[in-house]
Amino acid sequence: MAKLGAESAENSSDGPVPDARTWIGFAVLVFGTFLTLVNIQIVGSSYREIQGGLAAGPSQISWVLTASLTAEVIMIPLCAWLSRLMSTRWLFTWCLAGFSLASFACAMSTSIESMIVARAAQGFCGGAMMPMAIAICYLAFPKRLQPIIIMAVSVFGVSSIAVGPALGGWVTDALGWRWLFWISLPFSLPLMVIGNLTMRFDKAEWSLARRIDLPGIVLAVIALGCLLVVLEEGHRRDWFESELIVGLAAVALISGYLFVWRQFASRAPLTDLRLFGNRNFSIACVGIGAYGGLFYLSIFILPLYLSTVRGADTVFIGLVTAVLGITMVISGGIAGIFLRFVSPRLVAAAGLGGFCLGTWLQGSLTADWGFAQLWLPQALRGFFSQLCWLALVTMALGSLPPERVKNGSALFALVMRLGGAVGVAVINFAVIVRTRVHYAELAAATTAGRDGEGLALPTAESLFHSLHGVSPEASRAGIVLISEIAQREALIRAYNDVTLMAAVMGAAIILLLPFVRTRKPGEP
Repeated sequence: MAKLGAESAENSSDGPVPDARTWIGFAVLVFGTFLTLVNIQIVGSSYREIQGGLAAGPSQISWVLTASLTAEVIMIPLCAWLSRLMSTRWLFTWCLAGFSLASFACAMSTSIESMIVARAAQGFCGGAMMPMAIAICYLAFPKRLQPIIIMAVSVFGVSSIAVGPALGGWVTDALGWRWLFWISLPFSLPLMVIGNLTMRFDKAEWSLARRIDLPGIVLAVIALGCLLVVLEEGHRRDWFESELIVGLAAVALISGYLFVWRQFASRAPLTDLRLFGNRNFSIACVGIGAYGGLFYLSIFILPLYLSTVRGADTVFIGLVTAVLGITMVISGGIAGIFLRFVSPRLVAAAGLGGFCLGTWLQGSLTADWGFAQLWLPQALRGFFSQLCWLALVTMALGSLPPERVKNGSALFALVMRLGGAVGVAVINFAVIVRTRVHYAELAAATTAGRDGEGLALPTAESLFHSLHGVSPEASRAGIVLISEIAQREALIRAYNDVTLMAAVMGAAIILLLPFVRTRKPGEP
């Protein structure tokens, strides 16, 4: 177990306020977390520009996000062990240095292959930042300050996921897509220097290197890597009709089972899976997994709707996404105050309920929706998502002893990321299936000439009589028009189906919250 520094052990209880060096070190850690998360998400609204700049195909460009997400998920279970081995100070320094070099490589990429490798390095180095920041909230500060401290991490950390695409859209339009990766470099060196001088949260345990869980590391990398490739590529390859997907799924299943067995059998496990025996931690992890899926639903579906249906540019997509980020920042302070006086499970119920309500309202998209219709669902999702996230973090880590917080924060972050990855894969597959179903329905309705369901063929043909007269060309043009309208409407209906389904499934998690244990008055 981790040997924490005397100051950290003292401050984790209701001890004195930390000194100035601790505050500065924590501020550097939080800003570094914000910087890495923004840089990972900043490409969200600029895929078309990167695709054109690197001459990449549609199937290749999605790996610009997938590569970073996969590497990030692989790093998360390793970061607890690494931070115990080398301390938060040195893990932060080396991760930020590696992230900066990877950002430089992204900016200098000349092919999609080099971009994917550099993005994977970005995700791997950046993946340790958020778990480190969450852990330090509970290791370096007294309990009376923890709600405010975790609020700061929440505002800078989670909201960066929403701010990234908005900032990326502006940077791409103003300076070009390569500047998406240049802009973080001037901040990296000062943060590394200041962080190395001020971070004294814990002490390194170099003795852990003599009993490294190498089999656990290998099994975790194989299981998580194969799982995320299956989730990303499955819908493109017809899932289990593909031998590659079947093989990778089998490898993920076997290596995942062996990893779990190894963690319980080993005397020095990579990850403390026994934490799931804590009822509050387990329920909070179920909630954060659902939260991850719901949050990434908006990040995934909304830009697709705006670009494919509305033909919006990166600036408008960023503007709509910014509503989410702004309301997250506003609600962060309010959520921190609530948690000082209200039970975390009540705050979590209110947050998850409001989050799902905003998601439900977003499930009424039409071909005419613009900013006036989109801002309210985004504002509700942003405001209540912070209540939900902060309450779940408090439920998961607030009752853990200091020596288990690092492992707990890593597992918690891993479940959230896996929830997002699984959610995006399921959403993508469901959109494809529902689009086909709705297109078939619209095609049948058009053939039957029901104007309430579609545009009748004679009406469509008449639109082209002035160009082609009464001729086969007019008929073909009318058929193409009807097909495009049907495809658009089928896609919109599929987006709505998936969004409504996600809202209902997320709301069902509220039924678990009454089982959360609450501390009795006067109990530490």
